[in-house]
Amino acid sequence: MSTHRGSTTCFNWSWADGNTTATIYYHNTCSTTKHLCVWWKDGQENNMHRVTAAGDAKGHLKEPGTIKSQDIEDC
Repeated sequence: MSTHRGSTTCFNWSWADGNTTATIYYHNTCSTTKHLCVWWKDGQENNMHRVTAAGDAKGHLKEPGTIKSQDIEDC
């Protein structure tokens, strides 16, 4: 299991590989509400989840499947 970290313009994020689910932890470093788009791969299907976070908010999102780390971006 390895931990992945990264950042976008307004977010710092991290997640660890899981067996059947993945959880991404995020922190909106901007002072206003922003959105982060995260793509999950669950079997043959790719699903985008849009996180909305207030300024300086921290949180997490857990979904089945694995996170496609190259597809995490502000949206």
